[in-house]
Amino acid sequence: MEIALEVSRKRSRRMRNGAIAVQAVYVLSLPIWYVVSLFSVMLFDDPAAEHFWPVHVFYYSIQSYPYVVIATIAVSWLLYRKRRLVAFAWMNVIPVAFVLLGMLPMWIWGD
Repeated sequence: MEIALEVSRKRSRRMRNGAIAVQAVYVLSLPIWYVVSLFSVMLFDDPAAEHFWPVHVFYYSIQSYPYVVIATIAVSWLLYRKRRLVAFAWMNVIPVAFVLLGMLPMWIWGD
């Protein structure tokens, strides 16, 4: 019983340290993302782009990235506190997946 508890604690510490590193990268990318979001209005430089829905999806995924990062960091630490470690680990993947899914329509239907 004590061995299993010790293994669980080590796993929890490794996941916590990994999440801190990943979330630090997310937070450090926010100032850079601000510059990216300033130039994202250039997606609409083509007059036909305002009626092209993949451009809108990509634009709003760029604009909402900081909110997604902050929300997932908060929720992931709540999950860590409740010892739901698998959900905690998957929660740290959401910001990257959010941006990739926002880019997907542009890759498929873009010119």
